Amino acid sequence: MRRSNDAHARRVNRLQNLTILLLTCSMLLLAANLPLFGTLADSSLIELLQAKRRMENAAPAVEQRGAPALVFPVRIVYTNEFARVGADALTTVSDEFEYAGTFLGEALGSANGATPVSERQMLGALLGEGMYFDFTEVLPTELLSELLGVSAPELALVRRMLLCPADAEEAKLYVQDGTGRCLRYSTAVSSAALSDFLKTRNGSAAEFAAGLGEASEKLSPYTLVLSEPAPRPALHASNVLGSSEETILRRAEFNAHTGNRFTESSGTVIVREASSALYLRPDGAVDYLGGEATPESIYYVASLGETPTLAEASAAAQHLAVTLLDGLLGDAVLYLSGASTDGTRTEVSFDLMVGGTPLRRADGAHAGVVTVEGTSITAFTFNVRSYTMQESVPLLLPFAQAAAIARVWDGAELIVAYVDTLAEEVLPAWIAE
Repeated sequence: MRRSNDAHARRVNRLQNLTILLLTCSMLLLAANLPLFGTLADSSLIELLQAKRRMENAAPAVEQRGAPALVFPVRIVYTNEFARVGADALTTVSDEFEYAGTFLGEALGSANGATPVSERQMLGALLGEGMYFDFTEVLPTELLSELLGVSAPELALVRRMLLCPADAEEAKLYVQDGTGRCLRYSTAVSSAALSDFLKTRNGSAAEFAAGLGEASEKLSPYTLVLSEPAPRPALHASNVLGSSEETILRRAEFNAHTGNRFTESSGTVIVREASSALYLRPDGAVDYLGGEATPESIYYVASLGETPTLAEASAAAQHLAVTLLDGLLGDAVLYLSGASTDGTRTEVSFDLMVGGTPLRRADGAHAGVVTVEGTSITAFTFNVRSYTMQESVPLLLPFAQAAAIARVWDGAELIVAYVDTLAEEVLPAWIAE
């Protein structure tokens, strides 16, 4: 009798547990179908989960490979009705450029009615109220447009730009290309808003050689002189290729343990794999030669059209450069210093900057050059050299003395750059370009 009562009790317990489970599931189902509040109002949890599943099914399975935003050194000068101030150690990712770049992007994106002007007219505007951008290198307009997120007018190259308030409601944009040609555009930028912005800027007192009179008449009129240049510490340089061979090989998609690896009498290490080869040279240079790349390779150039645009080829080249050299350059940063194409072959060059100051090799070599053919990177050369900031800040030669020396190069523009002579110490100096 007692055993029968125990069996009955167990059946009752199971029935109670099953009833509680069913009631709990019913409650959760009702809660999931209740609409939410706030930004998710009128949507239930079940509807949100169904929408999420639809998005996941529609999304591509492969991860999209991207490259960091293009970065360039830039110098900016502001002139208002009271003063002229500027900074010469900036980059296009600096906060200062972000503020000023808002106006520049609007101006470039709305530029219309191109009018050729003389250099004298542009210099006259330069010495008046306005905002001046000097990119220190000649940039393809396509890349500058990509940087600012706008569509630019039909202009192949840009070296410097000047945005000026005008008597009319809209500001004027002056552009000088790589050949010295000057153009003036109308823009949608408000002259009043630009003038108000210029009144808020501060920095080191600045002057152009064009306004310094006879003492600087042999220099480029665009030579910029600041009363308080940015401090530039000395750098310690070293060749780090020897200690980074395995890293370079792995990042370049080569097998570090392949049997097709040997060392020449010159000390150059050659690694071959399929139709490609990598050369690791004793002086720190890394050279690559290869053929057609597959879509999953770092050497592949993705394109929305049949052939990559200059911007697409440049982005792929930069992605390769950053991947290959990440963490190996010390305090130096790669920037794209040139890009050109003949339709089938594109060459992209890279140089280095430290704290916004360009770093130049004394032999004139670029820090890197990448060749793109079709949808493949078929060659590159990079100098794997690391630069570390030191505590000492060496004094620059006074501008007057530098200008006197530079007179032998009539029309040269003086800028401050680090000059690498391949010694262990790298110092800033005036250079004539």
